[in-house]
Amino acid sequence: MAQKTALAALSALVAEISAGASTATEIERFLDGDSDGGVLFHALYGSVADEPIPERLLAVLRDCSEASEILPCAAAAS
Repeated sequence: MAQKTALAALSALVAEISAGASTATEIERFLDGDSDGGVLFHALYGSVADEPIPERLLAVLRDCSEASEILPCAAAAS
């Protein structure tokens, strides 16, 4: 239920931007703390944000989350 409400709110905000609210206005809202930046992110990056994360990157992230130190994980990934 909460997901549907959040999706409806996001859809309304996206429609607001599409209807004429400028990206500059969304930046101001985000910087003022009036927005969590989700609408701004989608306005700036569009459908790229909806693309799946490549499996190789997910594997590196899984390995890093299990590692106790960041530097050895970063060295192993390169």
